[in-house]
Amino acid sequence: MKKLKTWQKVLLVIFYPVGIVYFIVWLCNRNKSGAGAVGSSKLSVIRDFNTKVVGVTFSNDDGSSRQEIIKNSKAGEDIIFKPVPTADYPDAIGVFNKRGQQLGHLNAELAAEMKNKYTNNPMSVTINNITGGGDKNYGCNLHIIIYAA
Repeated sequence: MKKLKTWQKVLLVIFYPVGIVYFIVWLCNRNKSGAGAVGSSKLSVIRDFNTKVVGVTFSNDDGSSRQEIIKNSKAGEDIIFKPVPTADYPDAIGVFNKRGQQLGHLNAELAAEMKNKYTNNPMSVTINNITGGGDKNYGCNLHIIIYAA
């Protein structure tokens, strides 16, 4: 390895720690300014509630068991809503985990409200708790926070 000259050593001693401090400050500020991120203090909550997932005893179109999917789910997992309209339920909203597995649906009344009232609102949806098990069917309760658009 090439030997450093004295002036190079001086610059290294001065600027190396400054660079590290600058990088740490930059990282901290970047994480604080997550504009628009769900959970950011800049968003105001307009609705915060819990609800049950319906249709948890049915199988999915691909043949997978919603009961098995719910059994393997945990409180705190993020949930995704996707429209899954049918002829009987044009406003139907499916409840999916991050792996794309369907756990069930929102009830018809809530699905219509979500579609008509909160389509463009950011929201946080997580599993609040898993119910049942043993000789009872598994159920899933969600925690939904809707923010002002």
